[in-house]
Amino acid sequence: MSFLISYFLKVRKKTSELVSKLEPEDMIVQSNDFVSPIKWHLGHTTWFFENFILQKSKDYKKFDKSFNYIFNSYYNGVGTYNPKEKRGTINRPLLEQVIKYRKHVDQNITDLLDKKNLTSKFKFLIELGINHEQQHQELILMDVLNNFFNNPLKPEYLKPKKNKRKNHKHIVWKNKTKTLFNFGVSDNSFHYDNESPKNSVEICPFELNIDFVSNNEWLEFIHNDGYNRPELWLSDGWDFIKKYDVKKPLYWLDNKFKFSFFGVERIDGSEPVSHISFYEADAFSRFKKKRLPTEFEIEYFLTQNKKKGNLLENGNFKEISINKQNAMENSYGNLWCWTSSNYLPYSGYKPFSEKLSEYNQKFMCNQFVLKGGSYATPRNHIRSTYRNFYYPSDRWQFSGLRLASDLK
Repeated sequence: MSFLISYFLKVRKKTSELVSKLEPEDMIVQSNDFVSPIKWHLGHTTWFFENFILQKSKDYKKFDKSFNYIFNSYYNGVGTYNPKEKRGTINRPLLEQVIKYRKHVDQNITDLLDKKNLTSKFKFLIELGINHEQQHQELILMDVLNNFFNNPLKPEYLKPKKNKRKNHKHIVWKNKTKTLFNFGVSDNSFHYDNESPKNSVEICPFELNIDFVSNNEWLEFIHNDGYNRPELWLSDGWDFIKKYDVKKPLYWLDNKFKFSFFGVERIDGSEPVSHISFYEADAFSRFKKKRLPTEFEIEYFLTQNKKKGNLLENGNFKEISINKQNAMENSYGNLWCWTSSNYLPYSGYKPFSEKLSEYNQKFMCNQFVLKGGSYATPRNHIRSTYRNFYYPSDRWQFSGLRLASDLK
């Protein structure tokens, strides 16, 4: 169990490092309904270990019974919970109490892991809890960025560093023949239920731009009145951008400046455009007379191109320059890539057992799959089979697009 103890403590430490630059006031802000306060993330990831693992022991004493209502996210089978849009109203418990909660659960988990003859099911639950926390590490960064962006002072989360610019060429990757591709996971390595079972699909010849669409290309879209041309947009997308007056990527202040973890900075035209919705990605593809790739095309591309890009291990986030341009030549870890695939179960899908069936299964409706990881994704979450998913209007995640087209 020494490996699991080390793995568990390392991930828990990374979360603490991510929030170490924040003040208590930063951690209770909820700038939008889709954002969660950072204090809530700290409590919820801890609640996950307590509720699904520690509580199974009759000897375990809950840290605070009221935390089940506050820190449950969406598990109806576990009990009622505070609605997501009201998480920002929870000024109590204080941050220091949440930190004590984390230490209490950490100690109890390590004590359990010190015991011999633990079942394979228990080991899986520990791994699931660890991976769940890593998902929330990226969510914490997403939510910090949105909270800071909505502050009129536009504060910075990181100190800017000068990056060496590298020239790159637009590289097109081609699959020239029909291919029977086995997608999904079939081995015993950790994976989420939505990544299995392994299935097969015929992939027709296609080509894919390895580089993500750049800011300069998006400016071309804007200058060609892309946000006002209904022929480019799905009906739902058109309604969305008109209802919310969407005219540019989420964190662009205008066509020259944007907001980032470094505060307000000039837009670098060579960097990949990010924080765009599926609707925008789809419209841009139509503007370029191309299309979005399917999730199976992207997964196949990723399996054929193992070189990883600007992978950013969350524990070192504050120490590493975020330079998406330098990663554009690579396949993984740049931005989550929108696909045209609806988020649906694979044939033969079986959800996690018992109350954990709510982890993924209930979200398999009205969402789209994103593949490949982002520069804020923990390193061991970067795999070809990983299926991220968001609603087509979501823009606060680290998302971009690659263009695809059919080969004849």
